[in-house]
Amino acid sequence: MISAFKHIRLSGYNLTPVSGQAWDGSSQLRLGFSNSGLAYYSELTGISGYLQSLIQTADANVNNINGLTGAVNITGGDGISIQVNSELGQITVVGNSGYFQGLINNLTGNFSTLSGNLIATGNFLSNNLISTGNTLSQNIASTGNTLSQNIASTGSILQTNINNFSGYVNATYVTKTSNQVFTTPLTPGSDSYTINYPVVFAGIIPPKVQATLEVSGDVMYNLSIKSINQTGYVGLLSDNVLENDVSIHTFASTQ
Repeated sequence: MISAFKHIRLSGYNLTPVSGQAWDGSSQLRLGFSNSGLAYYSELTGISGYLQSLIQTADANVNNINGLTGAVNITGGDGISIQVNSELGQITVVGNSGYFQGLINNLTGNFSTLSGNLIATGNFLSNNLISTGNTLSQNIASTGNTLSQNIASTGSILQTNINNFSGYVNATYVTKTSNQVFTTPLTPGSDSYTINYPVVFAGIIPPKVQATLEVSGDVMYNLSIKSINQTGYVGLLSDNVLENDVSIHTFASTQ
């Protein structure tokens, strides 16, 4: 006969002792049912009490949360605070320091750097524009002065060439370079005067010269000429000229 305490047959199933581990980690013998361990009553009641305490604690926490009134403040890292006001139905995120303040400081610093860069760039451009403008103005002024001087010099040269070519001397116009007619006023104080043609004759043959003396008073002078060449001749008077209005009229021709 098998001991009733060690082996119980129930409806065709055997209940036998099985070594197992309790809910609190301890090793205990349990009743075995179909090769599976069953908990003792003490275990069941212990588990029940533990679960009940957890349920009560959770229920208490929920009740505490559900029982809150007014504002609920949740503070996180970096100075960020979340404020919940159930009465007003508002959720507010506040960051009065730390993370948000760092963002603001960085943003302010970036704007300050950008502003400084823009000011420096503006000053640089302004200085370059002023310098370029001054240089350009000086170059234009220098070019204008040079151009003015060149025009004046060119005009003077052209006027001289025109006068030489046309034979325009002392309001006398020579129509041809082969025939020159002109008048030369004499400065008082001499009896010998060099007379130059308005235009130099070309060739090696000297021109033919006819000279006439004109006086304004009653004094008469004899006039003779010498040293005729392609550029002029010498007029000789019988005495030193004392009057102011004395001139020699010249007709010179290579024909």
